[in-house]
Amino acid sequence: MAKKNLILVVEDEEEVRQLLHEFLEKNGYDVMTAADGQMALKLAEENVPDLVITDLLLPKEHGVDVMQHMKDRFFLPVIAISGIYKKSEVMNKLGDIYVDGFFEKPLNLEEVLACIRSILNG
Repeated sequence: MAKKNLILVVEDEEEVRQLLHEFLEKNGYDVMTAADGQMALKLAEENVPDLVITDLLLPKEHGVDVMQHMKDRFFLPVIAISGIYKKSEVMNKLGDIYVDGFFEKPLNLEEVLACIRSILNG
C-alpha cells in the first residue's frame, strides 16, 4: 500500500483548521494540525510533513516565520492562506522563495486540493 502524504495545517481559527483537516483526510492525506506557530514548529520537528498549509497571522510565531523555518530547515513546500493579506501583496514580498501557493479566505477547497496535488505529484 502506498504511503499517504502528511500535511501540516497551521491555522488559529478552529473552524477553518477543522474544515481543512476533514477535507484533506477525505481526499486521502494524513493530517496534523496546529493552532499556533510554535506548535507547528514543534510538530514538524517530531514528524516532518510532506507539505505545510499555514495561515499568515498566527499567535506565538508569525506565519511568515513558520514558512521560512519550514523552507530553510526542511525544504518543504508551503501553501499560505490569509483572510487579511491579498495574493499580490504576498507574492510580491515572498514570491517563489517561501510560497508554493497562496489562497485568500474564504478558501475554495477544490482549488487548494488541486494546488496540493500539483505540488506533491510533481
